[in-house]
Amino acid sequence: MLNAITVREVEEVIFLLEQWLHARRAKTEEGKGETPEEIIQDRERRQLTDYLYALSPQARKELIVLMLLGRGDFDHSYQSALETCSKYTSADDQVVYLMAKTVRLANYLRIGLDAVQRGR
Repeated sequence: MLNAITVREVEEVIFLLEQWLHARRAKTEEGKGETPEEIIQDRERRQLTDYLYALSPQARKELIVLMLLGRGDFDHSYQSALETCSKYTSADDQVVYLMAKTVRLANYLRIGLDAVQRGR
């Protein structure tokens, strides 16, 4: 059960992730290389990070839990998953952790959200 984040907010994160990843793929297919500064200032990336920062610390923590659930971490090692959740408490830590998972994050969030909605 989600307490600090709504299904709609999770879906918005998934949408923003997919929008950013689509833009990145399009640039790669066009052969456009980006400087580190261009990557950091990318409009879609900025929208995603701004949205993540606007969430409450508890909502970001629930996103991390959903990601771990979707990735299968709780099934594999419940204790390890709990330790991961407890490590990331500041806004910067939480956002950086989530942004480091962007390649598969949308899929993990979908799987985790589905498990929660089914009453796992």
